[in-house]
Amino acid sequence: MEILGWLLIPIAATVLGLLFLKWRGRDRKPADAEQGMEDMARFREAMAKPLPSLQRERRADDDTDESGRAS
Repeated sequence: MEILGWLLIPIAATVLGLLFLKWRGRDRKPADAEQGMEDMARFREAMAKPLPSLQRERRADDDTDESGRAS
């Protein structure tokens, strides 16, 4: 009977874990359609902005050339 108790612990943990994963994986819908559309518009605006320049400023002690390779 003692072994049955020890076997029930991992089985119960597995079942609880599967229930938690099912709950976390559910489809989430926006609170309302208007809020979802506003969020999408903000996302589109953010994606339309240009990225900042990736060029870094040269320092006096920098030994790389314009291509970024060490000289």
